[in-house]
Amino acid sequence: MLGLQMATDPRWVEIVEKNIEEILIDHAYCEQKAASNAISLIVGYPQYADLVSITASKILSPKPLPPPSKKA
Repeated sequence: MLGLQMATDPRWVEIVEKNIEEILIDHAYCEQKAASNAISLIVGYPQYADLVSITASKILSPKPLPPPSKKA
């Protein structure tokens, strides 16, 4: 589905299932920090208009995930 190079260890899946709320909260904090850093760069370097524009477009329209791969 995600095009991973290796299979996910079943032990990891068990850990995630038992702690999904904590993992999602942690992921949300990481996303918030990434967005905050991007905004800081935009504000701090307005003289680089092309980079600011690209960065802003990535924040506002993140690249969608690829469609799931079809296994034969």
